[in-house]
Amino acid sequence: MIKFVQQKSKNWTMESGNKVFDLTLLASSITNKFFIVTGFIERISKFHGKEFDEWFVKLFEDYTQDISTRYKTLDAAVDNLKYFVDSYLDDMNLDYSQFVDEAKATKSTILFHSDEIKLIIRLSSYLKLYSVFSNTVGLGLPLFLHARIYNKLAYDVLESDVVYKMYNVIRTKTFRYNLTDKAMWNYIKMVECKTIDSHIIEIFNFITNSILVLCKEDSNPISYFVGVVDESVKWFLRSVYKGSIIYDDSMSTEDIHSLNTDNLKTYAYNDTLGRLKGIAYGKIYDSLEEEASQKFKDGEVTGDNELVRFQNRVSDVKFVSPLCECIVFPILSKITSIPYIHFKTLSPEHSAVLSVYTYNLLTSVFKSSYKNLFFLLNYYPNSIPSLTTTYVAKNVHKYLDNMQELKQFYGFEAKMIGYHILSHYIGRITRADFHHIVTGKKLVGIPLSKTEIDAIDYFTRFFANKFVDEITQMKKIMEMDF
Repeated sequence: MIKFVQQKSKNWTMESGNKVFDLTLLASSITNKFFIVTGFIERISKFHGKEFDEWFVKLFEDYTQDISTRYKTLDAAVDNLKYFVDSYLDDMNLDYSQFVDEAKATKSTILFHSDEIKLIIRLSSYLKLYSVFSNTVGLGLPLFLHARIYNKLAYDVLESDVVYKMYNVIRTKTFRYNLTDKAMWNYIKMVECKTIDSHIIEIFNFITNSILVLCKEDSNPISYFVGVVDESVKWFLRSVYKGSIIYDDSMSTEDIHSLNTDNLKTYAYNDTLGRLKGIAYGKIYDSLEEEASQKFKDGEVTGDNELVRFQNRVSDVKFVSPLCECIVFPILSKITSIPYIHFKTLSPEHSAVLSVYTYNLLTSVFKSSYKNLFFLLNYYPNSIPSLTTTYVAKNVHKYLDNMQELKQFYGFEAKMIGYHILSHYIGRITRADFHHIVTGKKLVGIPLSKTEIDAIDYFTRFFANKFVDEITQMKKIMEMDF
């Protein structure tokens, strides 16, 4: 029989006979309740016995051994996965009509029939087995391949009216809150750039990707969905009342009631930036956990203190670093094709974690070049950065040599214009009260001369469009992260 044993909050082992497999789970809603997944798989294992155990263990081994054939391996296993789940659920002989009260239905009721409830529970069960792969660090498929597997598992649901009804449940519940909190939603739209429509889409995606898998096979999934929607809206509104939205990933600068093409673009930009923020957080968390693990081996007991301190620190960041405006946003705009103006609406917290992520991208490609400039990306300003500066760059010869080679700076051929712009950049990024984003330590003493040389060379080449190859390399690294 297959058994799962939890070692740490995100670490599990899967055991079958004398075989033991380590699973390090992603930071997700599924991980928080992974015992629901493991319990279901153990019950299927007990029901089917050796036949299921051998099939699932071989699938896991084949999948993990060769990264190039992972999609093909899972794709070929979908039919067997459905067979084992369907056989188990058929044997349970559940009465799905118990979750439907048609007598209370009216013309305006969004009614899920018993056969539709059955489809939802079956899809949830399929996703539980699939989540062992999709929710494990290093085992997830690229997004477009993940979507293919998901759609194949959800084929029966997609062919029915279930998806449309689920969306309408979310939409109806959310708009109901608008009737009681209309002033707050208007405030959110104007100040936080978050509309009801975008919230509905985010909740729908959250439910289909992270909540559906957690439904229990003998419980009403619709009641569960409704509870998630309620809690989501309450949490969202409550967080605005408190004055901050910690995990808000909306950066729209356009009115959501404008053209549909603009809505779609805005949502696509928001979705990409939201995912990028999650990736950036994940990499920082992984780094802190690795460091904590090493300290633990060396006899230092740290626990999760560093993670907690980091989260508290980054949540309290109040100012966007001038390096984000001069380096991070332009680079990420080039890589993602998201207009620079959308990055300008990012919160200080969001900007800080993206700054660390961008530092890792830049150093992966540029290696030790511009190290005196790039290391500042690991810092955030603890006071309001200067908007203007009287700083004058000292390394005039370096600037003139670059202009002689490159012929233009940001479209300007006149050398003095570029020189004044560069002086403004360098003055802003070297006159801030910097603290390290991860450790919180204050930066004492910037090597001004070396930083200035790096800044002059970097900015003149970047704005002369001389980093095309490097940006392409960074784009490939980011695509792998996605």
